[in-house]
Amino acid sequence: MTADDAIVLIDCENLTGTRRLEALSRWAGAGRIELFGRQGAMAPWRAALARRGLAAATETPVPDDAPSQAADQAIASAVRNLAVRPIPGPVVIASNDKGFAADIAGLRAAGIAARQDFDLDEAGLLRLVVAEIARPDGWAAAGGVGDHLSRRFGLDIRGRLSALAERAGLALRHDRTGPWLSLNGTWEAGGV
Repeated sequence: MTADDAIVLIDCENLTGTRRLEALSRWAGAGRIELFGRQGAMAPWRAALARRGLAAATETPVPDDAPSQAADQAIASAVRNLAVRPIPGPVVIASNDKGFAADIAGLRAAGIAARQDFDLDEAGLLRLVVAEIARPDGWAAAGGVGDHLSRRFGLDIRGRLSALAERAGLALRHDRTGPWLSLNGTWEAGGV
């Protein structure tokens, strides 16, 4: 999850699939979400935010006939503006574009925490769901995790739980009720 004073800059041109839209919850609680891209690319993000009772703080549309990097340039401009004025929270650039490393470095040099979030792979989706549904003690029943992954992302983890949990850096334990996953804890490999 993301800090409540975070600013999330979403590259709608670069993150476009259903799985990506469903993963919007990883930025839940962010203080400000900004969308960048063509109107057609921003529309699904706008709708996904609305389904969660949210709206983008700002939208920076680029013309349909603009060069392919227009949204990236708009994000880079926004980052430069953030770097010259004090802001309270971290900045997250949500994009698969590998060209934002210098922007992240510039924010960090200005004393602003920053990171880039790429599309979630299977391990990332597993971590996301475990974080969302874990009990207060940090553990989530693997059956519930598998159900969420299947319904929301079309991802079947049966027969692969141990390997996928290890790849995701999750702890796995078994008790009389079945397997459990946690972002914290001790890894106990088991045959699931």
